[in-house]
Amino acid sequence: MSADGKYAVYLHDAVTDGLLELWSVALAGGTPVRLSTFTAASSSLVFRVSPNSQRVVYTADQSTLGVAELYSIPIAGPEGAWTKLNPTPVANGDVTVFAISPDSSRVVYDADQQTDEVFELYSVPIAGGTATKLNGTLTSVKDVFSFAISADSSRVVYSADQETDEVVELFSVPLAGGAFLKLNPALVSNGDTYAFEISPNSARVVYAADQLVDNIYGIWSVPIAGGASVQLNGTLVANGVVSQFLISPNSARVVYLADQQTDEVFELYSVPLGGGAATKLNPALVASGDVYFPYRISPDSTRVIYPADQQTDEVFELWSVPLAGGASTKLNPTLISGGDVFASLVSPDSSRVVYQADQQVNDVVELWSVPIGGGASTKLNSTFVTGGDVYDALATADSSRVVYLADQAVNDSYELWSSPIAGGVAQRVSGPMVAGGFVFKLSSIGPNSRDILFVADELADEELELFVGDRCIFCNTFDSGNTTRWSQSVP
Repeated sequence: MSADGKYAVYLHDAVTDGLLELWSVALAGGTPVRLSTFTAASSSLVFRVSPNSQRVVYTADQSTLGVAELYSIPIAGPEGAWTKLNPTPVANGDVTVFAISPDSSRVVYDADQQTDEVFELYSVPIAGGTATKLNGTLTSVKDVFSFAISADSSRVVYSADQETDEVVELFSVPLAGGAFLKLNPALVSNGDTYAFEISPNSARVVYAADQLVDNIYGIWSVPIAGGASVQLNGTLVANGVVSQFLISPNSARVVYLADQQTDEVFELYSVPLGGGAATKLNPALVASGDVYFPYRISPDSTRVIYPADQQTDEVFELWSVPLAGGASTKLNPTLISGGDVFASLVSPDSSRVVYQADQQVNDVVELWSVPIGGGASTKLNSTFVTGGDVYDALATADSSRVVYLADQAVNDSYELWSSPIAGGVAQRVSGPMVAGGFVFKLSSIGPNSRDILFVADELADEELELFVGDRCIFCNTFDSGNTTRWSQSVP
């Protein structure tokens, strides 16, 4: 779904059976528009909608079979109005991955455009224009490995063995091209940089590296435009490593997971983004206990939600703690024997945590909601049929409701349900299913919190169609490629 909630963009073999192409349709109803233009059998197609909801960018072997290239087209079409963004690549060259800048002005992509198997980084205006190479000169054995665009769309950070083959380092360059600079200092012999993240305020980059001792991985913070690199984690025990890290939404702190004090005992720490004393967030763990990933930072940057077998080994429960440290509060009540918490989300307004757990009946996964600082846990789903479980959940943008996927009414018939986030009557979002039908994917929820986009064979078994709530915005009622029987709205 586009960010403005007006369009759905999807893959469909509408023209040629088995040949998936790119289509868009207005959520309010209308004729679907084919965005790609394939003439022969094609490999996989990858697409993104621009943050401003104006254009769709995709990679496909649209022009030359077997050659993946980059295209851009207005989200409403018309058909054939696409622009190829990359110049013709060298023989066997391809575009591999791409990202759209947050301001929707440019597309950054990785491709072996000039030399086969040498993957470099390029930036191009989203509507077409000159593609500019961002990285420094690479030899035939060097590559760009990963990249990210800052939230303010000013710079691109990328990892590459640009200076020394198989020594992966971190570089920063302006979005439209210009002088690049290396962010990390000299690395120990055989050292490399690994995962990195740009702070939401676009000021700093946090990265993992065995920068001081080979195979001892810590995390470091450096200004995005270059400067001194500061180690964030505390002193690690022998063989200790930092395994995961997240930057808080307000760019104030970094939360990381490490066996910092005891080898193979992973605990959670919080440290200022620019460096300082690291604070352990969890209390003492039971013998063999650990904190696990994924942990989450609330959108308002006040608390961290983490799973851990903190009190009983191999019993995974959910905990909440202030971002900078303080008392840890268990969010779930006592679990039934064999019960565990499996997954969680934080509401957009940071008021509540929604989690999946077999809290009351072992191996029956249900959906629960609790205040983020602790309190009474409320079950959100209705009574399950025998064998039923919750499989996925999303909160609406206004934090009023939770939409979840469950075989709540008929075993193995997965439907969409909506419940008030603090508890209440659960309502079915998807329509009654034909025998054998179920919802295959909960795709997204629109900004107005009412438009729920999903894919299901709701009307005919084995025929996947596209729905927004109780409306089918693309229904064809057939299985082979043909556009003659399309309808755009089925109540």
